[in-house]
Amino acid sequence: RVKADLPPFVKTLRENGITVTVMASDIADASTPHAEAMLDTASSLGIHHHWWRGLTVDRSLPYPQQLETLKPRVAQLARLNEKYGMKAMYHPTGPFSSGFADILDLVRNFDPRYISIQYDTGNFQQMNQQILAQHLRVAGPYIGGVAFKDFVFEKNAPGAGTNPAGGGWPANGWAWRQVPVGTGVLDLPLIAQTLKQIGFEGPVECEPEWPELGGANIGREKITISREEFIRLLKRDYSTVTGVFAGAGLM
Repeated sequence: RVKADLPPFVKTLRENGITVTVMASDIADASTPHAEAMLDTASSLGIHHHWWRGLTVDRSLPYPQQLETLKPRVAQLARLNEKYGMKAMYHPTGPFSSGFADILDLVRNFDPRYISIQYDTGNFQQMNQQILAQHLRVAGPYIGGVAFKDFVFEKNAPGAGTNPAGGGWPANGWAWRQVPVGTGVLDLPLIAQTLKQIGFEGPVECEPEWPELGGANIGREKITISREEFIRLLKRDYSTVTGVFAGAGLM
């Protein structure tokens, strides 16, 4: 229903002052059902970036062969994106998301105007922020977009790792927990400075999945906090990021 549903949805957002530049989708490759209809419709609305995720790979194969099996699929998607003037940003989630190096090894075989990475600071999860900055420098033009998730690590935290949105991956008693942007490990000024250095011009988003959002963090239709408090919390993340980006000359 993308051709029927997306245009009025975008129109309503824009009428309320919201700029729409990115479409989130489950496009894995050109064979994803309705992929071309999604890209065609988005492009016609002036949307030129889209999430890209869900690639699968046979882990029993040697690593170079894993990449070779994926290249034809990515090549087809690149051609489709070129046709519609779209840029795919691989979001690191799902079967093919084991690490930054894997994804970069794949995308660097293609034109960064059409194939790129959406750098998710939570999913790539670097405690050492100098390594995060080095990721951005190494990838350079292949950083198509950035998704901000801030986090902390806690020892023996009650329930840590049990919330599918708010934290996870416990190991040896340690687990990470997502927190509002700017209150965890992320070095926002360093990230902004590095993005400036590499000439980044892509879309940026916050992915607020912390428990204080009253259930919205896990997709509940009814939340346990007031609308006013919910909006205040979202605006806080937005203002934190845009303030740092403006200071670095990125806005």
